[in-house]
Amino acid sequence: MANKISAIKVKIDNGIATVRMAISHPMTTYNQAKTKTGNSDDANFITHITGKVGDKVVLDVSTSQFFSKNPIFLFLFKCDSFKIGRQLSGRELDEGVKREDSEIGDSLSVIATDRKGNIYEKSVELTASK
Repeated sequence: MANKISAIKVKIDNGIATVRMAISHPMTTYNQAKTKTGNSDDANFITHITGKVGDKVVLDVSTSQFFSKNPIFLFLFKCDSFKIGRQLSGRELDEGVKREDSEIGDSLSVIATDRKGNIYEKSVELTASK
């Protein structure tokens, strides 16, 4: 399994964005590493997660070894100052409908860093539900 931010879903309701994010990562603790390899320095887990919309930070959290393998995070932020784009329906996507620049919203970028210095990044556009 590749370590990565596997999914980000954003739901916007009344100016509040609810973000669900899944990270594929083994989250090896010091004790697990010591048991497996004999060296606790082989531990590897997500240590920091940052979420930004443009240059504004909406999430900044330091984490520890106590999260589960492949953790799922939920966080909320106020998004009334961000541009929300128009979401295309499945039919519109199938028909090749293109949005105007004015219909494209700001993007939420999430960056996670693990203990070994690996960086995982994923972005998703803020769009209104149909």
